[in-house]
Amino acid sequence: MLKGTTLLLLLLAPALAVAQSGIDKVKASSKRLVEVTPGAKQALELAAEEDITPLTTAELEQLITDAGGSLTKHGRNFADELAAAGSTAQFSAEEVAQMVAQTSKGKVNASHIRKVLEQREAAKLPSLVGGRQSDDCPGLVYGSGKREICLPLAELSFADQVVAFIPGEKPSRAPFNNPLKALGEPDYRATQSPDFISIGCDGELIVQFTDNVLVDVAGPDLYIFEVGPFVEKTELAISQDGSNWIEVGVIEGARADVDINGLVAEGEHYNYVRLRNAGTSCGGMHSGADIDAIAAVGAEIRLSLDSALLFDVGQFQLKPQAQSALDELLAKVAAYGPDIRVTVEGHTDSTGSDSANKILSEQRAQAVWQYLAPGLKLPAEQVSIKGYGESRPVASNDDEAGRALNRRVDLLIKPGSRLRR
Repeated sequence: MLKGTTLLLLLLAPALAVAQSGIDKVKASSKRLVEVTPGAKQALELAAEEDITPLTTAELEQLITDAGGSLTKHGRNFADELAAAGSTAQFSAEEVAQMVAQTSKGKVNASHIRKVLEQREAAKLPSLVGGRQSDDCPGLVYGSGKREICLPLAELSFADQVVAFIPGEKPSRAPFNNPLKALGEPDYRATQSPDFISIGCDGELIVQFTDNVLVDVAGPDLYIFEVGPFVEKTELAISQDGSNWIEVGVIEGARADVDINGLVAEGEHYNYVRLRNAGTSCGGMHSGADIDAIAAVGAEIRLSLDSALLFDVGQFQLKPQAQSALDELLAKVAAYGPDIRVTVEGHTDSTGSDSANKILSEQRAQAVWQYLAPGLKLPAEQVSIKGYGESRPVASNDDEAGRALNRRVDLLIKPGSRLRR
């Protein structure tokens, strides 16, 4: 480690091999920088208080900004001249802006410098694209190192639909403001590649699971694939209906795995996840938390049937034409083998009374299971039948399209020791 008093020598070291005129030019620019740029002298003095490592010109620019100064024309000229004299800037202008936004203002010290260096190292990490098989995981393993996670349902584990996105007071700039980038499997390749969503200061993102549901299991239940070297403070909540939320807590640290045990009732499941950026140091190109994917670690497979295919309005007897849809469903369930648990759920829209809808939904769930049971031959203890009426919509009941989606029968499947794909 080298003392901060050697900072300018380290910055100027690459220039020693150039002509004397070039050295003089760099020295003159350095003097002008300190004289005319507010905060430059303070930045260098604060950096000298602790041990530091060699810095690039881009990192010097961050120190100046963090000290309460601004990057004047002279400051920009200084950086350009250092680069021309042989110093290699390792960050783009966008990356510098991101680093400036993520560092506390007016408190320049060695810890801020280490953050810059950590970001540089993080950019060298392998990409997070896709998953891989492992003998220790019944599904696929995603991530690497400390951020490695086993997802038993593999690609089915991830959020499928954006319900709402509010960019917040300081939104990210395009192309890093696309909420759809939080869906599906992780595909992060690099900071410069728009494979993730930066949700912005005070930004809010709500996503929905459609082919799976979040449940409580032993260990972590939910995993947020937040990319980049810094994990922004992010408030997390889950919901069954997208309206009533359970506050889970704040994500903060090197890993973003969450255990919902103690917050939810046994056997309950959840379709919605809400993320709210809670950090105060954000802005620029990648404002707020950078989210690549959202996965249910504790998850069950969801197979859904439209009630209109199965029943007449207000009835629970299966229609003759329902056979083909139920036979197709039976084949899908049977493919997971006998080592499964099945929950059959009936759901209605909001038309009619709560009590009538609850009874009708349970009767419909019973009718579907009576058809499937002979082909699956599962023990009674591996099957649950439930009717939820209108209480767990997957869409708005304000229009017919949404009400049609809410009139359904869901099969939730908890696979055994290994998922069959």
